[in-house]
Amino acid sequence: MLLKLSFFCAAIVASSLAGGLAPLATALTHTRLQIYLSFSAGAMLGAAFLHMIPEAARLGSPGATNWTAAGLLTLFLVERYFAFHHHESPADPVDPCPPEPHSHAHGRGHAAGIVTEAAPGGAGGGTKGGSLSWGFAAIGLAIHSLVGGVALASACASDRSAGSLGGQAAWSVFLATVLHKPADSLTIVTLGLRGGLSKRSAHLMNLGFSLMVPIGAAVFLLGANRFAAASLSAVSSRALAFSAGTFLCVALSDLLPELQFHSHDRLKLTIALLAGFGVMAIVD
Repeated sequence: MLLKLSFFCAAIVASSLAGGLAPLATALTHTRLQIYLSFSAGAMLGAAFLHMIPEAARLGSPGATNWTAAGLLTLFLVERYFAFHHHESPADPVDPCPPEPHSHAHGRGHAAGIVTEAAPGGAGGGTKGGSLSWGFAAIGLAIHSLVGGVALASACASDRSAGSLGGQAAWSVFLATVLHKPADSLTIVTLGLRGGLSKRSAHLMNLGFSLMVPIGAAVFLLGANRFAAASLSAVSSRALAFSAGTFLCVALSDLLPELQFHSHDRLKLTIALLAGFGVMAIVD
Protein backbone atom coordinates (compact mmCIF):
# COMPACT_ATOMS: atom_id res chain seq x y z
CA MET A 1 0.00 0.00 0.00
CA LEU A 2 2.80 2.42 0.89
CA LEU A 3 4.47 1.98 -2.50
CA LYS A 4 1.25 2.69 -4.38
CA LEU A 5 0.40 5.64 -2.14
CA SER A 6 3.92 7.07 -2.60
CA PHE A 7 3.56 6.82 -6.37
CA PHE A 8 0.18 8.54 -6.25
CA CYS A 9 1.50 11.37 -4.07
CA ALA A 10 4.55 11.91 -6.29
CA ALA A 11 2.37 12.13 -9.41
CA ILE A 12 -0.02 14.57 -7.72
CA VAL A 13 2.86 16.79 -6.58
CA ALA A 14 4.23 16.79 -10.15
CA SER A 15 0.85 17.74 -11.64
CA SER A 16 0.42 20.49 -9.06
CA LEU A 17 3.83 21.98 -9.85
CA ALA A 18 3.05 21.79 -13.58
CA GLY A 19 -0.20 23.68 -13.04
CA GLY A 20 1.72 26.46 -11.31
CA LEU A 21 3.96 26.85 -14.36
CA ALA A 22 0.99 27.38 -16.69
CA PRO A 23 0.79 31.19 -16.22
CA LEU A 24 4.38 31.42 -17.51
CA ALA A 25 4.30 28.68 -20.14
CA THR A 26 1.05 29.17 -22.06
CA ALA A 27 -1.80 31.55 -22.78
CA LEU A 28 -4.61 29.83 -20.92
CA THR A 29 -7.83 31.41 -22.09
CA HIS A 30 -10.99 31.72 -20.05
CA THR A 31 -12.85 29.20 -22.22
CA ARG A 32 -10.07 26.61 -22.07
CA LEU A 33 -9.96 26.89 -18.28
CA GLN A 34 -13.72 26.41 -17.95
CA ILE A 35 -13.68 23.36 -20.23
CA TYR A 36 -10.85 21.86 -18.19
CA LEU A 37 -12.69 22.58 -14.93
CA SER A 38 -15.85 20.93 -16.24
CA PHE A 39 -13.84 17.83 -17.15
CA SER A 40 -12.11 17.62 -13.76
CA ALA A 41 -15.39 18.30 -11.93
CA GLY A 42 -17.01 15.44 -13.84
CA ALA A 43 -14.14 13.19 -12.77
CA MET A 44 -14.62 14.23 -9.13
CA LEU A 45 -18.36 13.56 -9.29
CA GLY A 46 -17.71 10.16 -10.85
CA ALA A 47 -15.12 9.30 -8.23
CA ALA A 48 -17.48 10.26 -5.40
CA PHE A 49 -20.64 8.54 -6.69
CA LEU A 50 -19.19 5.48 -8.43
CA HIS A 51 -16.30 4.61 -6.11
CA MET A 52 -15.86 6.47 -2.84
CA ILE A 53 -19.43 6.34 -1.47
CA PRO A 54 -20.05 2.67 -2.44
CA GLU A 55 -16.65 1.69 -1.03
CA ALA A 56 -17.36 3.54 2.22
CA ALA A 57 -20.64 1.66 2.57
CA ARG A 58 -18.91 -1.67 1.84
CA LEU A 59 -16.16 -1.06 4.40
CA GLY A 60 -18.48 0.15 7.13
CA SER A 61 -22.24 0.22 6.84
CA PRO A 62 -24.83 2.19 4.84
CA GLY A 63 -24.92 4.62 7.76
CA ALA A 64 -21.29 5.51 7.08
CA THR A 65 -22.45 7.56 4.12
CA ASN A 66 -23.83 10.11 6.59
CA TRP A 67 -20.25 11.29 6.74
CA THR A 68 -20.60 12.34 3.09
CA ALA A 69 -23.05 15.04 4.14
CA ALA A 70 -20.69 16.04 6.94
CA GLY A 71 -17.81 16.42 4.47
CA LEU A 72 -19.85 18.49 2.03
CA LEU A 73 -21.20 20.81 4.74
CA THR A 74 -17.81 21.17 6.44
CA LEU A 75 -16.04 22.28 3.27
CA PHE A 76 -18.98 24.50 2.33
CA LEU A 77 -18.78 26.30 5.67
CA VAL A 78 -14.98 26.62 5.43
CA GLU A 79 -15.35 28.24 2.02
CA ARG A 80 -18.26 30.46 3.05
CA TYR A 81 -16.53 31.93 6.10
CA PHE A 82 -12.87 31.51 5.23
CA ALA A 83 -11.99 31.33 1.53
CA PHE A 84 -14.22 30.17 -1.31
CA HIS A 85 -13.12 27.64 -3.92
CA HIS A 86 -11.99 29.73 -6.82
CA HIS A 87 -10.04 29.38 -10.05
CA GLU A 88 -8.23 32.13 -11.90
CA SER A 89 -6.68 32.28 -15.34
CA PRO A 90 -4.32 35.01 -16.49
CA ALA A 91 -6.18 38.08 -17.77
CA ASP A 92 -7.23 37.47 -21.34
CA PRO A 93 -8.69 40.44 -23.24
CA VAL A 94 -9.12 38.32 -26.37
CA ASP A 95 -11.29 35.64 -24.77
CA PRO A 96 -13.18 37.19 -21.85
CA CYS A 97 -16.36 35.80 -20.39
CA PRO A 98 -19.06 37.70 -22.34
CA PRO A 99 -21.94 39.25 -20.44
CA GLU A 100 -24.99 37.07 -20.00
CA PRO A 101 -28.41 38.41 -20.95
CA HIS A 102 -29.90 37.61 -17.54
CA SER A 103 -27.14 38.92 -15.28
CA HIS A 104 -28.55 40.71 -12.25
CA ALA A 105 -27.47 42.57 -9.17
CA HIS A 106 -26.46 40.59 -6.09
CA GLY A 107 -25.64 43.26 -3.55
CA ARG A 108 -21.89 42.84 -4.03
CA GLY A 109 -22.40 43.65 -7.66
CA HIS A 110 -23.04 41.82 -10.92
CA ALA A 111 -22.47 44.28 -13.71
CA ALA A 112 -22.15 43.38 -17.37
CA GLY A 113 -21.61 39.75 -16.40
CA ILE A 114 -18.59 40.56 -14.21
CA VAL A 115 -18.74 39.30 -10.64
CA THR A 116 -17.32 41.55 -7.96
CA GLU A 117 -16.46 40.07 -4.59
CA ALA A 118 -14.89 41.38 -1.45
CA ALA A 119 -12.06 39.18 -0.30
CA PRO A 120 -12.73 37.13 2.85
CA GLY A 121 -11.95 38.99 6.03
CA GLY A 122 -12.40 42.34 4.33
CA ALA A 123 -9.20 42.11 2.33
CA GLY A 124 -9.72 44.41 -0.58
CA GLY A 125 -12.47 44.78 -3.14
CA GLY A 126 -12.95 45.02 -6.86
CA THR A 127 -13.33 42.44 -9.57
CA LYS A 128 -13.18 38.76 -9.00
CA GLY A 129 -10.04 38.50 -11.10
CA GLY A 130 -7.94 40.73 -8.88
CA SER A 131 -9.47 41.26 -5.47
CA LEU A 132 -9.30 37.86 -3.85
CA SER A 133 -6.46 37.78 -1.34
CA TRP A 134 -3.91 35.21 -2.46
CA GLY A 135 -3.21 34.41 1.20
CA PHE A 136 -6.82 33.45 1.92
CA ALA A 137 -7.02 31.49 -1.33
CA ALA A 138 -3.82 29.58 -0.53
CA ILE A 139 -4.97 28.67 2.99
CA GLY A 140 -8.42 27.60 1.81
CA LEU A 141 -7.03 25.45 -0.99
CA ALA A 142 -4.41 24.00 1.38
CA ILE A 143 -7.20 22.79 3.69
CA HIS A 144 -8.95 21.23 0.71
CA SER A 145 -5.70 19.52 -0.33
CA LEU A 146 -5.09 18.12 3.16
CA VAL A 147 -8.52 16.51 3.03
CA GLY A 148 -7.65 15.22 -0.44
CA GLY A 149 -4.58 13.52 1.00
CA VAL A 150 -6.74 11.88 3.65
CA ALA A 151 -9.10 10.73 0.88
CA LEU A 152 -6.24 9.20 -1.09
CA ALA A 153 -4.77 7.36 1.90
CA SER A 154 -8.17 6.13 3.09
CA ALA A 155 -8.94 4.83 -0.41
CA CYS A 156 -5.63 2.96 -0.48
CA ALA A 157 -6.39 1.55 2.98
CA SER A 158 -9.82 0.39 1.81
CA ASP A 159 -8.25 -1.42 -1.14
CA ARG A 160 -5.75 -3.07 1.19
CA SER A 161 -8.50 -4.29 3.49
CA ALA A 162 -10.23 -5.78 0.46
CA GLY A 163 -7.02 -7.52 -0.59
CA SER A 164 -6.75 -5.52 -3.82
CA LEU A 165 -3.49 -3.99 -5.02
CA GLY A 166 -5.07 -2.15 -7.94
CA GLY A 167 -8.34 -1.23 -6.31
CA GLN A 168 -10.85 1.02 -8.01
CA ALA A 169 -11.35 3.38 -5.08
CA ALA A 170 -7.69 4.38 -4.84
CA TRP A 171 -7.28 4.83 -8.59
CA SER A 172 -10.46 6.88 -8.90
CA VAL A 173 -9.45 9.22 -6.07
CA PHE A 174 -5.97 9.52 -7.55
CA LEU A 175 -7.23 10.31 -11.06
CA ALA A 176 -9.75 12.88 -9.83
CA THR A 177 -7.11 14.57 -7.67
CA VAL A 178 -4.34 14.59 -10.26
CA LEU A 179 -6.75 16.11 -12.81
CA HIS A 180 -7.96 18.85 -10.48
CA LYS A 181 -4.72 19.90 -8.78
CA PRO A 182 -3.24 21.88 -11.74
CA ALA A 183 -6.24 24.24 -11.67
CA ASP A 184 -5.75 24.91 -7.96
CA SER A 185 -2.04 25.60 -8.47
CA LEU A 186 -2.82 27.88 -11.40
CA THR A 187 -5.09 29.89 -9.10
CA ILE A 188 -2.50 30.23 -6.33
CA VAL A 189 0.33 31.29 -8.63
CA THR A 190 -1.82 33.68 -10.67
CA LEU A 191 -3.26 35.40 -7.60
CA GLY A 192 0.17 35.55 -5.97
CA LEU A 193 1.68 37.24 -9.03
CA ARG A 194 -1.23 39.68 -9.23
CA GLY A 195 -0.83 40.38 -5.51
CA GLY A 196 2.76 41.50 -5.95
CA LEU A 197 4.72 38.33 -5.19
CA SER A 198 7.85 37.66 -7.18
CA LYS A 199 7.83 34.66 -9.51
CA ARG A 200 10.20 32.85 -7.15
CA SER A 201 7.97 33.47 -4.12
CA ALA A 202 4.82 32.47 -6.00
CA HIS A 203 6.32 29.16 -7.09
CA LEU A 204 7.77 28.45 -3.64
CA MET A 205 4.26 28.98 -2.27
CA ASN A 206 2.95 26.56 -4.89
CA LEU A 207 5.60 24.01 -3.88
CA GLY A 208 4.34 24.17 -0.30
CA PHE A 209 0.76 23.82 -1.54
CA SER A 210 1.64 20.79 -3.69
CA LEU A 211 2.97 19.01 -0.60
CA MET A 212 -0.35 19.27 1.23
CA VAL A 213 -1.70 16.05 -0.30
CA PRO A 214 1.28 13.92 0.90
CA ILE A 215 1.00 15.59 4.31
CA GLY A 216 -2.71 14.76 4.50
CA ALA A 217 -1.96 11.16 3.52
CA ALA A 218 0.73 10.95 6.22
CA VAL A 219 -1.67 12.34 8.84
CA PHE A 220 -4.17 9.61 7.99
CA LEU A 221 -1.55 6.85 8.11
CA LEU A 222 -0.18 8.04 11.46
CA GLY A 223 -3.68 8.02 12.92
CA ALA A 224 -4.57 4.70 11.29
CA ASN A 225 -1.63 2.97 12.97
CA ARG A 226 -3.35 3.48 16.31
CA PHE A 227 -6.31 1.27 15.36
CA ALA A 228 -6.74 -2.48 15.12
CA ALA A 229 -7.70 -3.98 11.76
CA ALA A 230 -11.45 -3.99 12.50
CA SER A 231 -11.41 -0.43 13.75
CA LEU A 232 -9.27 0.64 10.80
CA SER A 233 -12.02 -0.45 8.38
CA ALA A 234 -14.53 1.72 10.19
CA VAL A 235 -12.15 4.69 10.24
CA SER A 236 -11.32 4.26 6.55
CA SER A 237 -15.03 4.02 5.75
CA ARG A 238 -15.84 7.28 7.50
CA ALA A 239 -12.79 9.08 6.13
CA LEU A 240 -13.64 7.97 2.59
CA ALA A 241 -17.27 9.02 2.94
CA PHE A 242 -16.28 12.38 4.43
CA SER A 243 -13.80 12.95 1.59
CA ALA A 244 -16.47 12.05 -0.97
CA GLY A 245 -18.53 14.91 0.45
CA THR A 246 -15.65 17.32 -0.04
CA PHE A 247 -15.24 16.08 -3.63
CA LEU A 248 -18.92 16.80 -4.24
CA CYS A 249 -18.61 20.28 -2.75
CA VAL A 250 -15.59 21.16 -4.91
CA ALA A 251 -17.13 19.75 -8.09
CA LEU A 252 -20.42 21.56 -7.58
CA SER A 253 -18.66 24.84 -6.78
CA ASP A 254 -16.98 24.58 -10.19
CA LEU A 255 -20.09 23.48 -12.08
CA LEU A 256 -23.04 25.42 -10.68
CA PRO A 257 -21.80 28.92 -11.67
CA GLU A 258 -21.66 27.68 -15.27
CA LEU A 259 -25.45 27.34 -15.32
CA GLN A 260 -25.78 31.13 -15.18
CA PHE A 261 -22.62 32.62 -16.62
CA HIS A 262 -21.59 30.25 -19.42
CA SER A 263 -24.63 29.46 -21.53
CA HIS A 264 -22.57 30.54 -24.57
CA ASP A 265 -20.35 27.46 -24.15
CA ARG A 266 -22.93 25.05 -22.78
CA LEU A 267 -22.30 22.29 -25.35
CA LYS A 268 -18.52 22.31 -24.87
CA LEU A 269 -18.86 22.34 -21.09
CA THR A 270 -21.44 19.56 -21.10
CA ILE A 271 -19.27 17.33 -23.27
CA ALA A 272 -16.28 17.97 -20.99
CA LEU A 273 -18.35 17.18 -17.88
CA LEU A 274 -19.63 13.89 -19.34
CA ALA A 275 -16.12 12.97 -20.51
CA GLY A 276 -14.74 13.42 -16.99
CA PHE A 277 -17.55 11.37 -15.49
CA GLY A 278 -17.03 8.77 -18.22
CA VAL A 279 -13.38 8.30 -17.23
CA MET A 280 -14.54 7.26 -13.75
CA ALA A 281 -17.16 4.96 -15.26
CA ILE A 282 -14.45 3.24 -17.29
CA VAL A 283 -12.38 2.77 -14.13
CA ASP A 284 -15.46 1.22 -12.56
